[in-house]
Amino acid sequence: MRFLAGLLLLTTPLTGPSTVVQGWDSSPVYVDPTQRALVPDEEAQRLAERVEAQDQSIRIAVVPAASLATTGTREQAARAYVDQVVDLQREDGVYLVVFGGAIVWGSAVGVDTPIAEILTDELGKHSRSDPVGTLNGVLDQLDVPKADDGGFPIWLLVLVVVAVAGGLGLWWWKRRPGKDEGPALYRPSYDVLPDEADTLEERQALAREDVTRFGEELDAADVRLDGVDTSADVQAAMDAYADAGRVVDAEPTDEQLRSVRDTVEYGRWRLACAQALVAGTPKPARRALCFFDSSHGTSVTDWMYTPPGGKAREVPVCAACQARLSGGTR
Repeated sequence: MRFLAGLLLLTTPLTGPSTVVQGWDSSPVYVDPTQRALVPDEEAQRLAERVEAQDQSIRIAVVPAASLATTGTREQAARAYVDQVVDLQREDGVYLVVFGGAIVWGSAVGVDTPIAEILTDELGKHSRSDPVGTLNGVLDQLDVPKADDGGFPIWLLVLVVVAVAGGLGLWWWKRRPGKDEGPALYRPSYDVLPDEADTLEERQALAREDVTRFGEELDAADVRLDGVDTSADVQAAMDAYADAGRVVDAEPTDEQLRSVRDTVEYGRWRLACAQALVAGTPKPARRALCFFDSSHGTSVTDWMYTPPGGKAREVPVCAACQARLSGGTR
C-alpha cells in the first residue's frame, strides 16, 4: 500500500506556482487539466466572468493536492505555495487556491478584505468535494455580482419582444394623428404655426433654421473665464452643432430630423452647463422628453400618473401636459 501511494504521488503531475501564474495570463481562473472533474470548464468560465470585470483583482487556481509540499502541515504547505504564487504575480488583490479535495487557501494582498474569516465561513457550508460552491460563496461575500448563466430561454425572450412590439404597434396605430392634425414631426426651439410644417421640405427648412440659430447662440455665448474649465461642455456643444449641421446640409428624412432635434437639444444643454460654470451656478438638469409625446419637447416636471389598469408612477411631462393633467384630464 505504501508503495502504491508513493507511485501515485510520483505519477500525479505537480502544478507549480509558475504554471498557475502563466495560466492567469489568459484567464483569472486557472484549473489544472487533472482537476476538471472537480471544477468543470463551464463552472470555471462562470467564475471567470464573475471576477474579470472587478476593479479589485481576484485570482483563482485549482491544482492537484499533490502540489502541496510534503514537509510540515497541510496549512503550512498551502500558505507557502500561495505565498510563492503572490510573489510571482506581483499584484495586489485576493488569491484563492484549491488543492484538490485536500484544502482551500486564501490570501488578501494590499486590500482590506478578511479573506480568512470569509473562507472559513464558506468552508463550513460546503464539503471539500464542492469547491465551486465554496468559491461562489466567497465571491458572494465579496459582493461580486453573479454572471449571467444564460438560463432564460432565448425563444421566450424573442416571444416577449415580439408581443411587446406588437402591442406598441397596435397602440400607435389606434392613436396615430390624421394627415393634417397632431404635432409636427419636427418641433424647433421657436414657435411656429402648424401649417408651417405640413411638408417634409418645410420641416427640413425648420430644422436648418434651428441649427443656424444654435450656431449663432454658440458664437454669442460667453463661456471663457480664467480658472474655470468649460472646455468639455463647450466642445460637446460644438460637436452637437457640427453633427446636426451635417444632417441638415443633406436632404434628411423625418426620422433623421427627429435625431437632429435631439442633437440640438443636447448641444444647448451642454452650452447651458458651460454658462452655469462661468456664472458659478449649478448645472441645469437635463430632463427627459415628455412621457406622453416626445414631440412636445423637454419635460418641465415629474407627475404622478396612473395609466388605465396600471399602477401610479412618476413620469416626466411638458408644461402643456402638466396643465392638462392638473385639470383632471387623463
